[in-house]
Amino acid sequence: MQISNDLLSKILSGDTPSKIKIIHWHIEKNAFPQSNNHTSELNRLLVEYQKKGKTFKKSFILKVPSEHPLYDIGIQFKLYEKEYPMYTEVLEEMYKIDGEHIGAKLYYSDDKYSLMMKDLTFSGYKVVDKVKQLDYHQCYLVFRKLAKFHALSVKLDRHSKISPTLKQVPWLGKVELEEQCRIYFNYACDRLAQSIDSKFNLDEKILRMKDDLFDKVLQEITSNQLTFKVLSHGDLWLGNTLFKFNKYGHAMKVKFIDFQCSSWSSPVFDILLFTLTSMRFEVFEKHFDFLMETYIETLNDTLKFFQCGEYSLEELRRDMDIFHGSVIMILCCQLPQALANPECPLNYKKFYTDGVVDFKLYDVCFKNDTYLKILNKWIPHYVKKGLFDRS
Repeated sequence: MQISNDLLSKILSGDTPSKIKIIHWHIEKNAFPQSNNHTSELNRLLVEYQKKGKTFKKSFILKVPSEHPLYDIGIQFKLYEKEYPMYTEVLEEMYKIDGEHIGAKLYYSDDKYSLMMKDLTFSGYKVVDKVKQLDYHQCYLVFRKLAKFHALSVKLDRHSKISPTLKQVPWLGKVELEEQCRIYFNYACDRLAQSIDSKFNLDEKILRMKDDLFDKVLQEITSNQLTFKVLSHGDLWLGNTLFKFNKYGHAMKVKFIDFQCSSWSSPVFDILLFTLTSMRFEVFEKHFDFLMETYIETLNDTLKFFQCGEYSLEELRRDMDIFHGSVIMILCCQLPQALANPECPLNYKKFYTDGVVDFKLYDVCFKNDTYLKILNKWIPHYVKKGLFDRS
């Protein structure tokens, strides 16, 4: 992305005729921990400028392609083409309807792979420590925001404002990418079997799932049995949620980032992915039913306001029963990556050589004590539900 004084003047002047004088600007490379950014580089652009004789400072985030080969794979399979239209066609339309940004405001893009966005940290937002995971109140804010996002997507879809491209499952129809996913899911199932405490005696059951896991997940996401569909975020975990806190340290607001994995599916996938990767298990045990009720209440209040129908708590729970393959996938694919040690981030530049992805480099994630501890908190719950007998 080519930054210049002229470009910054145009962006900062907005709709006002006031002249902007750029005093100074500079870029801070890799402004966020590498362990939270897997396929993009996030840089901070700091600008000092004058307007009507007064001096101001503003900060932007530049999201640009990283140099490692996995990003090239993403470009090849058009995995990153969703984010720009998500901002311009979906999130901006949601803002016009609701008056509040779901995520960061987009200011500029020169090639639709490089984005210049509002720096939410400059407004007091920050990412919570992923090892600590989220408390009840933080989860409450996420469930309300997610319900609003889902309901607004239904409103937009009623007016044909969501393109088919944004609705498509990212890997659907991309044969080579599907094959890589199958290989990875197979590998991850092997590691899951090794990571679960032997007292649960699940090795054989999990290993029997591995060859069919990818197809099960795809079938669940696209199932005709689903009662209700929305535009899902697709990658909703702690690393893609930013919270604003008051002076007492209480979370007051939340925003979502990274809209590359959207698809038209059940809201269940977003709920499951967030819950399993980001919610403290103790919060799940004590408050999950109430959080589900909060989600449904917020969703239906918004849907009714727009006269877009409703979705019952019973239907949501019934739909959740369809997603047993996705639970396995989240436990063995997303959860170990979400909890990857920030002191020893994955080196993605080594993953891809001569057309082959070396998944063994993920082994460090499965040996992570935090992952093992949290994983084995979830296992008794899903053993009791009979998940491993159905899958």
